[in-house]
Amino acid sequence: MITQDLQLAKQIFELLDAGIVDGYDSFCYEVVVSVGYMETVLTVEKEGGQVTDAETDYNGAILYRLVKELRACAIRRGENWNSFVMTYTRGGQVKTKLNV
Repeated sequence: MITQDLQLAKQIFELLDAGIVDGYDSFCYEVVVSVGYMETVLTVEKEGGQVTDAETDYNGAILYRLVKELRACAIRRGENWNSFVMTYTRGGQVKTKLNV
C-alpha cells in the first residue's frame, strides 16, 4: 500500500474503532465491493463471544466513501482487488488483506 492507501485504511480503522458502541477485544471487518454497492460484515469479539450484529455508531456513508476511495487508488495503480479484510486485536497491529 502506498501512503494514501495507508491514510485511508487508518481512517477506516478509526471510524470502526470509535463506532463499536459496547467496546471489543477484537474485530474483523470484511468488505466486498461490486458495481454500485458493497457488502460488509463486522464481526466483533468481546469476552470470548463473537457477534455480527454489534451495536455501532458510525456514519455508513463516510465508511462507504473511504472504501471507494481506497479501491479507486488501487485501480489507478492497475490493482483490481474486489474485497478486503481488516482485523484488529486490542494491543496488536491493524492488519488489512486485499483480495483479488
